[in-house]
Amino acid sequence: MKFLRIAGRCFLWSALAAVIFLASCQSRLIYFPRPYDKAALMNFQQRGGRQIEFKTSQGRQVAFYLPPQNAVAQPPAILWFVFGGNGAIALDYIDETSRWDARAGYLFVDYPSYGLCEGSPNPAHIEECVVSLASKLKDEWHWTDAELSARGGVFGHSLGCAAALITADRFHINRAVLCAPFTTMTDMARRTIGWPLCYLNRHGFDNIARLQSIVGRGARVRIFHGSEDEIIPVNMGRELALKFPQPVLFKEVSGSHHNEIVHDAGTEIGSAIRELTAPSAR
Repeated sequence: MKFLRIAGRCFLWSALAAVIFLASCQSRLIYFPRPYDKAALMNFQQRGGRQIEFKTSQGRQVAFYLPPQNAVAQPPAILWFVFGGNGAIALDYIDETSRWDARAGYLFVDYPSYGLCEGSPNPAHIEECVVSLASKLKDEWHWTDAELSARGGVFGHSLGCAAALITADRFHINRAVLCAPFTTMTDMARRTIGWPLCYLNRHGFDNIARLQSIVGRGARVRIFHGSEDEIIPVNMGRELALKFPQPVLFKEVSGSHHNEIVHDAGTEIGSAIRELTAPSAR
């Protein structure tokens, strides 16, 4: 009996330690911020882009705007918000835009603590960042909320799919291209730490709920997912599409891995962006 009591106490203390660790260190398990090097910033400037600085409760934030090739000095007819994965910085995706739509403007958005941004990332801080950035651009370009909704599109990869859907939901944007999306962050936690610890997740990204919200307002969504994705299983992207079969189209890219999907599907992503930009898709 004494042995069982000791063993029981050890188990309880171990479980409690695991709970405390997961509750206090979740951000370190989800987000992997990186700074920019001079070469990346120089490449962006050489392409004709400009930095956009603004502030949130997290401090100084910096996004990157790449104007359309044929309308550098004018507000873009279409503006795509670009969000990267949890180990990426936004300008990692700038080379891919050469296969997308040259008529659109692209706004590369980093999360707090990523790139040149200050603060710490979580769903609320990411949404605050997007709201502040959009407000600054609307003031600069004299856009109304309705104009941002009509002109906007969102692109996301991995964690960026959650940020993209938050943005689309917040501003009623009806164009979305998602690469390797997960269903919910709790589902992802279940894969990595199991049940019931997955329910300690405090970063409540829910792509199912956000997708339901935007397609309910008429959004059209294109999903690309690699068949060999080792981080977010292709079944998650397929599940999202199956829940909303009319407005959401799914493409499984054979042989593609998690970090390769944006490049591997680059031509098809470009076609999707042009299709969603066309007047018939609005």
